[in-house]
Amino acid sequence: MKALITLTSSESKRLIARGVKAMPSVQNAQKKHTIIVAGGTSNAFVAEELLSLQIEDKSGYTMGIVTKGELGVSKSSKKTPPYVICKGQALDVSWQEYLPKLQRGDIFIKGGNAVDHTGLAAVMVSNSMGGTIGAAQGILYARGVELIVPIGLEKMIPDVRVAIEFMTKSAVDEAIGHKVGLIPMLGATVVTELTALETLYDVEARCIAAGGVDGSEGSVTIAIEGLDEEVQRAMEDIKSLKGEPPVMVH
Repeated sequence: MKALITLTSSESKRLIARGVKAMPSVQNAQKKHTIIVAGGTSNAFVAEELLSLQIEDKSGYTMGIVTKGELGVSKSSKKTPPYVICKGQALDVSWQEYLPKLQRGDIFIKGGNAVDHTGLAAVMVSNSMGGTIGAAQGILYARGVELIVPIGLEKMIPDVRVAIEFMTKSAVDEAIGHKVGLIPMLGATVVTELTALETLYDVEARCIAAGGVDGSEGSVTIAIEGLDEEVQRAMEDIKSLKGEPPVMVH
């Protein structure tokens, strides 16, 4: 059976968050290890799924934000600091404080701003020290800690490596909004809508189109194929997440 689904940006974020939660390494870390859910609007959905809670203002779970057609910083009055989850329970500790304690089996979850067809993801940073990923990446690489990047296909660009090489040749002189650089997240486990669907259901998933208007900007259209009962199960679940409210900036 083959079926088509179209997801808005926020519906994609919800599906991806459920896919992250269903990953074997995440399930294992939920039971025995620690998960740091760094800032980002997609990560707000991940935190909700992992902790069974609701983050009312998801724009407050991020620092950098792309909104109103420019690169900016979240000015939310309802800031939610990134969660550190140890054996399924949120700790009252900052992620920066816990970072040096990370070890194999733990997981660091970080959103991104770009992904390409090879699965290479990158994140924009305006902080001169490289922001969250600049602080975390060395420890993650040195200790073999899995870096998971939940990222929607709306953020697919032609070539991340080419983009990074272009950006690092010289400094940015002007920008609409904040000036940023681009940092690659090599070796990350990238989770898109396709990964999520293939993790949650025994189906093959392919993105066949993208875009839309009147609230469906950034949407993706995906074809899934598998046994009738698996496709039907996926479709029922997808229908349940239709209508996920868009992420608003408060």
